[in-house]
Amino acid sequence: WHNSFSLVFEDERLKGSTLQVMGLIVEEGDWAIVGGTGQFAMATGVILKRMQEQKQYGNIIELTINGFCPLLKGSQCPVTKIGPWGSSHEGTVQDITESPKRLESITLYHGWSVDSISFTYLDHAGEKHKAGPWGGPGGDPIMIEFGSSEFLKEVSGTFGPYEGSTVITSINFITNKQTYGPFGRQEGTPFSVPAQN
Repeated sequence: WHNSFSLVFEDERLKGSTLQVMGLIVEEGDWAIVGGTGQFAMATGVILKRMQEQKQYGNIIELTINGFCPLLKGSQCPVTKIGPWGSSHEGTVQDITESPKRLESITLYHGWSVDSISFTYLDHAGEKHKAGPWGGPGGDPIMIEFGSSEFLKEVSGTFGPYEGSTVITSINFITNKQTYGPFGRQEGTPFSVPAQN
């Protein structure tokens, strides 16, 4: 006998995506990934399974998913611009050059306020890009490096007056794993920007 079924993802980022799986009904071994939908459209690969624990009303099985999901033409998420916040007295207008797929790191300079920000990201071809810095000189540096399965859910902080300009006085980065910050001084008007889906 063989088994054919779908794994349906409930995680917010992958909600509604599925993997179509088939294989033998045994405790150890592997199943074939023969398709998928959503983020896993046209997926192929293998799921290694290992019995973790046998219970009276069901078993706990550890699954290790190794899959390949081709990037379909036109499937890139559109880039959404929001803002600007902060001073218009420092820095130059800049923009990213390639459509991003995954944020790798953020570098901040901060002290009494957020002095500047830059980041690195991977595009859809897997190439690394650096954007920024936006802002002015000064402050202490901090670099935040994100894990391969970590993604940004929200940016929040405060803004207010500093030496005659309106600046970002503090900033936080909230991911699916943890909160980074606050960086700077938490004074002024709060803001919160959830990540766009």
